[in-house]
Amino acid sequence: MQKELVITSNNLLNVINWLKDDNIICLHNSYKYKKFYYSKENLESITDQEIIYVDLINWPELLDEDEWSYYIKDEGFVFYKSIQILPNKEHYFQLP
Repeated sequence: MQKELVITSNNLLNVINWLKDDNIICLHNSYKYKKFYYSKENLESITDQEIIYVDLINWPELLDEDEWSYYIKDEGFVFYKSIQILPNKEHYFQLP
């Protein structure tokens, strides 16, 4: 069973901690531009993973300039390449 999402005032830390809890993260700008991250590149099956959609509509530079991508990769997470295999459990989060 997945843990409840812990949300702090540090949004980048939230994303990194959610990745550490084996969630798949989708950073997007109103679903027009998407980047998926996970602890490994591919999954063969979905078990307890959840996908968390983080809408960066108010902060597009976080995607455009790859600012968050740098820190996420530095923590050891990778682009998730198996987007045809996505969990049914979803959470939506928008940065204020």
